[in-house]
Amino acid sequence: MKKLVLFSILIFAISAITFAQQYGWQLIETPDISGTPDFSNVFFVNDNTGWITTDTRNNIFKTDDGAVSFTTQVTTHGIEAIQMFDINNGYAGGESGIVFNTTDGGLNWTAIGSIGVPLTDMDFATSSQGYACGDNGTVFSISGTSVTNLNCGSYSYFSGISAPSVDNVWVCGGNRIYYYNGTSFTSQPSPGGNFNDIHCINNQEGWVVGDEGIIYHTSDGGAFWAPQTNPDTQDRSLYGVFFLDSNTGWAVGFHGIILHTTDGGTTWTIEGAGLTTAFLREVHFTSATNGYIVGNRKTLIKYTEITGIGDETEPLKFEIYPNPAQNKIQIHCSEFKTEKGIIEILSLEGKKILEKDIESGIEIIDLDLHNLKSGMYFCKLSTDKKSTTKKLIIE
Repeated sequence: MKKLVLFSILIFAISAITFAQQYGWQLIETPDISGTPDFSNVFFVNDNTGWITTDTRNNIFKTDDGAVSFTTQVTTHGIEAIQMFDINNGYAGGESGIVFNTTDGGLNWTAIGSIGVPLTDMDFATSSQGYACGDNGTVFSISGTSVTNLNCGSYSYFSGISAPSVDNVWVCGGNRIYYYNGTSFTSQPSPGGNFNDIHCINNQEGWVVGDEGIIYHTSDGGAFWAPQTNPDTQDRSLYGVFFLDSNTGWAVGFHGIILHTTDGGTTWTIEGAGLTTAFLREVHFTSATNGYIVGNRKTLIKYTEITGIGDETEPLKFEIYPNPAQNKIQIHCSEFKTEKGIIEILSLEGKKILEKDIESGIEIIDLDLHNLKSGMYFCKLSTDKKSTTKKLIIE
């Protein structure tokens, strides 16, 4: 019986590892978007339908196919923040302070009011009640087509706002965190540092991130903010934070830093290292296996199924010997006898580590792996019409 239980546990563990290793980060090209606008915010209502904003052009970019293609929507000003409730309804705002509303998926964006200063962030507790913040301590209520000044009383530069429920709002900026209870604002005890973004999943639990990589967490509605350990030795500043639940969250920021936690921030790990050096500004996930990050210079990164790279409707058949490997491998692919192709070695995050062009007429290919560290990788073979990705372990 003990052997049977151990065998079952082992099979479950292998299955779980296999599932987890099928997903990773990919840097997405966006040829439908001309130039190199700085992406400022991202919001998806499901895995495929989402909007990306820019504050350097009067445009919003929409995708219905998971960032494979985009259509360009027109606004009168650059947009810093956006929130959609479904494929038709949502709000956006930005550099002019104007708040826009759409009821047709962004085909038309209608100005409904202004907060009077550049709008930096917005969040909605419900589809009919939201909040926006900006410079000079500005916080406004957004209700339907009405925009109302809440007169915070602060002169701080507010850059992040979170409203997990109506009349429970947290806003951060500079070295201040304020709480709004539907009637008045209270300055909460500052844990120290300059804050850039805040995300609360309910009226008790939230996270705030900021300069030099600071991360703080509250479990009592902000009465106390506890520091969390950031493993980034470069102390890169963080500008976006997002949590799916009390355990699963991400934070992004300067020079391509991506952090991930699965235990509420007790431990954070660095992901996607080397994908980009761009300033990452916002992160949004629809599920634990589907998410998007945006940043300057038209940077778009997607967390998705790595085995989806390329067209695998007609998979190539090949074998890797040995696997696990050490310093070198042999790849056997009979289709290379008649077709030329490409061999790629990818990291778990989707970063290309090695690439080799293969001329037709070769069935067995030797590949040198001396420069690769021990760990899990993906080996992808492609021809003009086919592509297959397999796991590769280097001991």
